[in-house]
Amino acid sequence: MKNSLLIILFVGISFPLFSQLDTIIHSPKKKTFKITTPSFGGISVLATNVNNQFTVLTGGRGEATFNNRYTFGGAGWGMLNGVDIESKVKGRYDFFRFGYGGLEFGYIIKSGKKINFGTNILVAMGIGFKETVPKSISRETNFFPLIEPSLYLQIVTSKSFMFDFGIKYRYVTSSNISYLNTRNLNSFSIYIAFLISKCNCK
Repeated sequence: MKNSLLIILFVGISFPLFSQLDTIIHSPKKKTFKITTPSFGGISVLATNVNNQFTVLTGGRGEATFNNRYTFGGAGWGMLNGVDIESKVKGRYDFFRFGYGGLEFGYIIKSGKKINFGTNILVAMGIGFKETVPKSISRETNFFPLIEPSLYLQIVTSKSFMFDFGIKYRYVTSSNISYLNTRNLNSFSIYIAFLISKCNCK
């Protein structure tokens, strides 16, 4: 079921992107990219599952819109609290904490004065930490690449402020974490962001 939903999400993101790129490539008229919507950025909160446990990440995201359709920006998230992992040492409690960030590439499927509906994909690098109670002398740190496609809805409340709601799927392509299975990092997520315009582009 999860794999089917992931395929649907990828197709929903890929189709409009590739269809528009094909139009540009085969169009007899020369196309130029320019910023057409004020760039914006802000804080966000993301709810997800890690190692089959509910957790919350906080972070920020921002982007600029080109030719009224294409978006480019970045986003990053970090865990507020660690999640439990199985400990092999009696009397010790192990926790996992991670964060990730990278570049976002997107496409606005439906644009309006008050509501925008779009899609993007985050290409990111993650970093994870193993923490213990009581604290251990050694602290294991791991890096791993991931991708995160998403569908989102933006509600514009003024020229300088908007709400951003979305659903994501985090997919860790590979990891060298010995104490946690890679698939336990993969999960659907929902987020809300509060975004403020940074410029007054026309």
